Amino acid sequence: MNNHEVISAFLDERAFELQDLATTLDQPEGRALLIDLLALRRIVQPTDAVPLLPSATLSRWSRLRPAIAAAALVVALVGGYVLGLRRAPVVAESAAPAPTRVVQVSSTSEDLPQGVRR
Repeated sequence: MNNHEVISAFLDERAFELQDLATTLDQPEGRALLIDLLALRRIVQPTDAVPLLPSATLSRWSRLRPAIAAAALVVALVGGYVLGLRRAPVVAESAAPAPTRVVQVSSTSEDLPQGVRR
């Protein structure tokens, strides 16, 4: 491994050989590289980093949410359909109501306003 790879592995918490790190840090170029990469990380990374949630909790809920939403939708649709059937009045054949008053109209030319012809 070269100097850059060893220091990058050290900073990224990946596997590296301790002897390679010691050899790299014995050289002035290796120490300068470590200081430069640490300064770069401090600039790039936020100071108040948010801790990550365990991925097992997220993956379990992320798989269950669509199933729960689908089940709730099915229950709502079936429940609405059943309630609609129970509450809807059954109408056989609707007939017009019986008249309560009969109005007869006679139209003669005398009854029409002026200017209207038959």
